[in-house]
Amino acid sequence: MTLSDVGKSINKSKATISKYESNQIIPDAITLLELCNCLNISINDFLPITEEKNINSNTLFNPFGTNQLFMYYYTDKKLMTSIIDLSISNGNYMCKFYNGIKNISNYQNCSYYYEGTFESNRTTAYFTLHNSSHKNNMLEKVQIVVNIPWSDNIKVCKGLILGLTPNSLPIVKKVILSSFEIKDIHKYNGALTFSKEEVNKIYNDGALIIENKNYDEFFFDF
Repeated sequence: MTLSDVGKSINKSKATISKYESNQIIPDAITLLELCNCLNISINDFLPITEEKNINSNTLFNPFGTNQLFMYYYTDKKLMTSIIDLSISNGNYMCKFYNGIKNISNYQNCSYYYEGTFESNRTTAYFTLHNSSHKNNMLEKVQIVVNIPWSDNIKVCKGLILGLTPNSLPIVKKVILSSFEIKDIHKYNGALTFSKEEVNKIYNDGALIIENKNYDEFFFDF
């Protein structure tokens, strides 16, 4: 098969397939599966045995390479910046979520503060948190789930945050999770807002799903 043949099969450009082949960029998990279907091979043919040892639910795993993460999302068309601090306690990853910070240098002075746990493998990171800033509202939970690119140099991920509105209605928002502060986050509004195509897809599917199409291009644009 030519590069063009493979590209047409998985809706990628010839240039992108060439970058996969030369190891300039690494495909995300969805694209990897599409490549397997296109080439009629198993995903194990792409991944060495040593990688599988990392995918162990009993082993602590932090794909970000840092214990401090920056998170961005929109509320009422206002960009919200948050910070998540990770730590290990009693053999588990714990996290502190400072939601709605106004000053990076004093981020512990935030609008809402949550505590909880963090779990991850090579494809997904999952945060489960409860509201610790208001003792009378401990029932409020926040869940954050993000897609992890198949790369050893993870910097930015896309995902969803599930929580409650001020009047306790369930709500889901798009988020960007980063291992560094993104100065010009507005440049990536497309990853934080919903296009007409995505709204139509929600209507047709009855579900909100973060797609990984062109995810590798988004990731390496930073």
